[in-house]
Amino acid sequence: MQIFTVAAAIALLATQVCSAPASTKAEARNFQAQIRFNGADPDAFFTLSARTDGVSFPIYNPLSITSITLYGGATCTFTGIDGSKTVVVGASTVPVGPPQTQVSGVCDAL
Repeated sequence: MQIFTVAAAIALLATQVCSAPASTKAEARNFQAQIRFNGADPDAFFTLSARTDGVSFPIYNPLSITSITLYGGATCTFTGIDGSKTVVVGASTVPVGPPQTQVSGVCDAL
């Protein structure tokens, strides 16, 4: 009887441990990264809310981007039309070099 109780307790604990990452992924899908794409002119910018589930998304704006600002809570990688890769982690602004239109991005929640 004691062996059955110990085995049942271990099985219950394993079930709880295995189910924890699923809720974390669900929270990541609900979190939207807030991003600002900055052009050379201070008045030239656009903003985007992006999902943080690690799935690539297209960016439909022809503005040539000089820097990208992320307002925190995620790590995002952006690809430019000429092949640039710009990685922004947490709340920060990162220059795009050379400046170019961004065509896609992917974000993961921190």
